[in-house]
Amino acid sequence: MVEGVVGGAIEHGCTPEQGVHIFRSIWYYTVGEILVRAHSKQPAADTFFSRLDTTRTPHLAGIGNRWPDLAARDTYPDGLRALVDGLLSRAAGSDISG
Repeated sequence: MVEGVVGGAIEHGCTPEQGVHIFRSIWYYTVGEILVRAHSKQPAADTFFSRLDTTRTPHLAGIGNRWPDLAARDTYPDGLRALVDGLLSRAAGSDISG
C-alpha cells in the first residue's frame, strides 16, 4: 500500500519527499477516522448536544439532536478525495515536504 501511494504521487509529478508526505497525510487521516469511529458512542452525543447553552455554542446547539445522524454519515471517501486532490495540487505548486 505504501509503495502504491508513494509511487502514484511520484507518477503524478511529485518528488519522492512529497510522495512520503502525501502517504503520511493519508495515513493520519485514515487512522483518525478509525479511532473516531471506534470511540464514538451515540448515546453520549445525544445527551451532550441536548444540553448545550445556545448563547455559548449557538451553532452546535442549532444542530442539537441531529448530531448523531450527521456524524454517522460515511464521509470518508469524499474527505479522502478532497485531501488527496489538495495535496497533489499543492505539491504541483510548491514543496510540501516540510
